[in-house]
Amino acid sequence: MSAIVIITAVESTFGFLLTSAIFYLVLRTGRRSYHYLFAAFLFICMIWDFGILMTMVRNNQVEQLDVIGRIAVLPCVFMPSLIFHFVNLYIEKPVKWAIILVWVMTGLTWIPIMMGLVYQIEGYYSYEWGNIFRIERTIFDPMIFIICFGLNLSSCWLLFRSIRKAEEGLQKRHFIYVLCGFLAVTFALLKVLVILGINLAFLLPLGMFLNDTFVAIIGMAIIKDKLFDITVMIKKGTLFSILGALLIFVYSFIEHILVTFVGERIGESSTALHLVAVAIGIAVLMPVKNRIEKTVEGYFAHRKLEF
Repeated sequence: MSAIVIITAVESTFGFLLTSAIFYLVLRTGRRSYHYLFAAFLFICMIWDFGILMTMVRNNQVEQLDVIGRIAVLPCVFMPSLIFHFVNLYIEKPVKWAIILVWVMTGLTWIPIMMGLVYQIEGYYSYEWGNIFRIERTIFDPMIFIICFGLNLSSCWLLFRSIRKAEEGLQKRHFIYVLCGFLAVTFALLKVLVILGINLAFLLPLGMFLNDTFVAIIGMAIIKDKLFDITVMIKKGTLFSILGALLIFVYSFIEHILVTFVGERIGESSTALHLVAVAIGIAVLMPVKNRIEKTVEGYFAHRKLEF
């Protein structure tokens, strides 16, 4: 298991967890149409993050990669349209004919997809750093990239114009947060080059890092400046639940590495390696868990955590 695979697995896990939390907050508090558009966009991001995570975890099971790829990639067709529609509603100056045109173009995109002309995910690429699902390259690829970049950059331009016209204050900061987030998402598209056969290993973790940057910006904006009119109340039980989930993931990841990577190298039985993983969990993770629990208990003993 290469460093690229491990780093990408960690990044996609972080992105999936954080995106899921923001998705829940947006759906829980959303009352406007743009809330649901943003939630739909986040849901596709969650699918992508989980798909990449499974690709890294199941990297040696190459017969499964194309199925994972279809689940991860096909929903992404809707992302530029969702961003464009969301931005038009969010800045409260929707251009209806442009929104309709964008969605018509998205609908028409499915015709060549269903005909097998574009977006066909079959087999996998085997690079020196690992394996990844493969999208069949076509003459339409440059046009697809231009359309996706064009729509995303158009959305960013609309936000930029709104920033220039907005008065200093909360609304202007909100526009800046969303603009920076969508710029990160736009340039994260470069990671797709890896699944088109361009062997630039750094593009995959770089793209996932930019995805994580997007959700981190949105999360910070929600907590710090109540982006999308979301007020966050963090309770002690929620913190413990998040802590438990992270510990379970770390334990499972260690166990997976020991069983599938170390076991293959040294020929140990899976039972022995499972026991080693349990021992590591007890020796390392549990003391960390106890220490963090004491810190959280002490924090709540002095104040109520409210944003």
